[in-house]
Amino acid sequence: MRCNPYGYATDAGPRHLMGGMYGPEYAGHDKLVKPDGLHGLGICENPATRRCRLTCPAGHTGPVMDLCADHVRIIRGRMSQTCTACVWPELARELDEAMNSVMRRMADAGSRRDVVTLRALSSRLDDLRQAMDELIARGVIAKRPLDLVEIS
Repeated sequence: MRCNPYGYATDAGPRHLMGGMYGPEYAGHDKLVKPDGLHGLGICENPATRRCRLTCPAGHTGPVMDLCADHVRIIRGRMSQTCTACVWPELARELDEAMNSVMRRMADAGSRRDVVTLRALSSRLDDLRQAMDELIARGVIAKRPLDLVEIS
């Protein structure tokens, strides 16, 4: 079995980018997988020597990954600093979606030079930012490290 750190060897790419916030269409540039489907930056050609999953102290777990020793080292060193489920809980995702919607509406109002709407939307965006800050202050959004654990 080959190393499959990003999901390309079995399911055409990562399904869980940013803890599931984004699908495989956000995975990056077209060189991740070459047209042959067997090579590219997103595909490791080394044999898998370990089965692992990422876990966090709050109980979140990622998918089981078949990994080579190099990818175990890379994931432990670079990709395990923050549990995305802990920094993007549902309330934070809802606020982020609302902020993005307001910013799109602000761009539209700005292009129409609608100063009244722009001011109202700016005030709404400030309220949403404050709500996000409050989630951090209350510990709803928390930065927790991940641990890559070997499983049988």
